[in-house]
Amino acid sequence: MKTKLILLASLYISQYIPTTFFIQTVPVLMRQQNMSLGAIGFLGFLIVPSALKFLWSPLVDRYRLPGLGHYRGWIIGFQSLSIVTLLVTAFLDVQTNITGLLVCMFLAFLFSSSQDIATDALAVNLLLPQERGIGNAIQASGNFLGAIIGGGAALILLEKAGFRTTLLTMAIALLLCLVPILFHQEHLISVAKSTTLKSYLQPFIRFFSRPKMGLWLLVVLLYMISENVSGTLIRPLLVDRGLSLSDIGWLLGVVSYVSRIIAALMAGVLIGQWGRKRSLITFGVIANVAALLYILPAAGVASPSILYAVCILVSGLQSMAYTALLTAMMDRSNPTTAGTDYTTQISVAFVGVVATTVLGGMVADAIGYTLTLIIGAVVSLSSMLLIPKVYKDSH
Repeated sequence: MKTKLILLASLYISQYIPTTFFIQTVPVLMRQQNMSLGAIGFLGFLIVPSALKFLWSPLVDRYRLPGLGHYRGWIIGFQSLSIVTLLVTAFLDVQTNITGLLVCMFLAFLFSSSQDIATDALAVNLLLPQERGIGNAIQASGNFLGAIIGGGAALILLEKAGFRTTLLTMAIALLLCLVPILFHQEHLISVAKSTTLKSYLQPFIRFFSRPKMGLWLLVVLLYMISENVSGTLIRPLLVDRGLSLSDIGWLLGVVSYVSRIIAALMAGVLIGQWGRKRSLITFGVIANVAALLYILPAAGVASPSILYAVCILVSGLQSMAYTALLTAMMDRSNPTTAGTDYTTQISVAFVGVVATTVLGGMVADAIGYTLTLIIGAVVSLSSMLLIPKVYKDSH
């Protein structure tokens, strides 16, 4: 069990380092240049690969890279491409070549989201059902630790050491995260290799044919809307309150993510005791109500102690809800089509991320931070009404 968790932690850490750097750094830099929330929101289009990755997930399930195992080979390949992307970005002049920076940002999301297909499939096959609560806590914690490196430490390093040094440091971190998977001996599962359109569509047909799957995917879509809205708005909001790049790095990129890691581990234990249904509803309701605390900085509160308390509390509770959702997603993934099943659910969630990232900024420009945060919380809370129906008569 320990070896499994170390392997999964290293993989989930590595996926989030480059993507978090881009999605957290670029909006802050844009806001500091007085760009509108609407313009910042359009960065959401660059994370479209995370929403569309289900389209190529059957290929990851079906094919193997010669000599590298199955999912292991895909992970090594995509993580290596992420490292190359960071190296290329490091030598860009981002002041004059914004197009190049945005292309690299898009590629970082493409390679990371593709690696995530294989990593999630590997996790489904590695973890026993009773291990999934703590396993998904490790997944969430790995994501958050990667976010600390890419979003917190990188922001602080960026201000002190410059753009190139920051990108090169992240590339080294990704290289180190490759070590556990290089030594992993993967248990291979036999899969059909037909290349017909029917064989490509078959995993999707089986997945969508399962009882109450449409209702469950609606829950997945709505469950994280409030977190997506608050995550989109909090960074430009803190810039408006006068915080520096380094201040935001410490608050959102380090301290808040540490609280997320601790909360995810706590949730992993509680999920095993409470079960999926109770955990999803309890964590979801509390997290969405807590997200309304971001109304305080929206109303002008700039006290560091209050900002830290609010961000720590909101981040921790959102992390518990996120861990419960990931665990429930894994329960709905078949080991032989794990990449397709799990990725399809993640892609539905990312449709909400893209929509709220693009629309959240425009809505906040039109009606303000406070009303936008309230709308996001109400939408997410509506998904709690659907969860009992999903789990009714299920075992």
